[in-house]
Amino acid sequence: MKKLIPFLLALILVLGMTTIHSCKQEAKLTPEEAKSIAEEAYIFAYPMLMNYRSHYVVVINEKSPYFKGSYNNIVHDTLPADYTRKDVVAMNGDTPYSNYGLDLSGEPIVVSVPQITDRYYVMQCTDMYTHNFAYIGTRSTGTDAGDYLFVGPNWKKEIPEGKFKKVFHCETNYVGVICRTQLLGMDDLPNLKEIQKQYIIKPMSSFLSSVPVAAAKVDWPMWNPAVMNNVQFIDLFNFLLNQVTPINSEDEEAMKRFAKIGIGPGLDFDLEKMDSKIVEAINAGVKSGIEKITNKTQNIGEQVNGWNMTNAIGPRVFFKGDWLLRAAAAQAAMYMNDKVEAFYPLTFVDGDGNTLNAKDNNYILEFTKDQIPQAKYFWSVTMYDKSADDGVTGYMVKNSINRYLINSTTEGLKYNEDGGLTINIQHEKPSEDKTSNDRISIPFGNNHWIL
Repeated sequence: MKKLIPFLLALILVLGMTTIHSCKQEAKLTPEEAKSIAEEAYIFAYPMLMNYRSHYVVVINEKSPYFKGSYNNIVHDTLPADYTRKDVVAMNGDTPYSNYGLDLSGEPIVVSVPQITDRYYVMQCTDMYTHNFAYIGTRSTGTDAGDYLFVGPNWKKEIPEGKFKKVFHCETNYVGVICRTQLLGMDDLPNLKEIQKQYIIKPMSSFLSSVPVAAAKVDWPMWNPAVMNNVQFIDLFNFLLNQVTPINSEDEEAMKRFAKIGIGPGLDFDLEKMDSKIVEAINAGVKSGIEKITNKTQNIGEQVNGWNMTNAIGPRVFFKGDWLLRAAAAQAAMYMNDKVEAFYPLTFVDGDGNTLNAKDNNYILEFTKDQIPQAKYFWSVTMYDKSADDGVTGYMVKNSINRYLINSTTEGLKYNEDGGLTINIQHEKPSEDKTSNDRISIPFGNNHWIL
């Protein structure tokens, strides 16, 4: 029996655009320079590409098995997430989701919430870069009811004063919002559903009874996983850049470099007209970009007893131009909350430094009484399959007892006589005296934990 090094297992702690004039490949571009630019551009683009994947399967493509509803419509999960959920990586099973996308290309959108005093909730608002640019919820805006306005980058008209509790300005046309509402046990589902019904989305014109403004008509590209592995990423990247204009001044110099290989808002990327050696160099740059992102993901935060103490996401100002960190965060657990909202330590290894592998090993995660996480609302431990075939961090795994996590509200949770806690992590059923804290793990491949 291997033992994970005990550590404070954390938890969900709730406490104007510069125009690029040239669209032609520069004559003096060398393969070496093309590779370097492609690597940089791919790392920059990676979160946007992964974000588009989620938008495409959840909000855009009505034929997708994960389709939830079009932009500006909210759809609720009435049960916690499980192994069937593969629309977003590393989901949690503690807080049923209410998902919606906002289309700000036409007019601002109003999001209204009720008074919520008996549980934690949060609406995490993420732009197309995967920056968490806005929050609504218990920690950030309080427990009172309120109306919140979201304004896109191209809205030039006045915003009426005194009508909204807060106005959020977004630098991209499209926004993904993940609302997490705490479930206090399965018998609490009726109460949860009543709260969810009171989350309301309206165009500003409908809220104010004024003249509506039509949203932009967009020809959405089909999602193709191949774009993540080679030069094809440029086509989708260019499309996405058209949705984030005006380009933020922080990114203008990078866009000038990217233009040398055909990247930029308004640019047409023609692969057939590109020199084969340059294409080969770009593909090599993509490959090295992937390697850098993967390596960063494995070392995304301060290392403490084998745990990555993740502090990898936030608004634009959080990153300070560190695109590799932004990309690694998207690969590790896209749409994680800011650390001030929730803390997500991850580990890929056991107490001996060996990669977690539940096919060949059983594990225990053990806390003394003093090490049990102290969270204002709840703590949670969830396991995901790291051997997913689409290259992302992973999803929950089907198992015989339908258990995907252990948290502070788990029914029947048993503490040790000394007040500590031992969690069994194995794919076969443990002895009867351990079953309340058991979770069935994936019977193949490598695993990691994210909290």
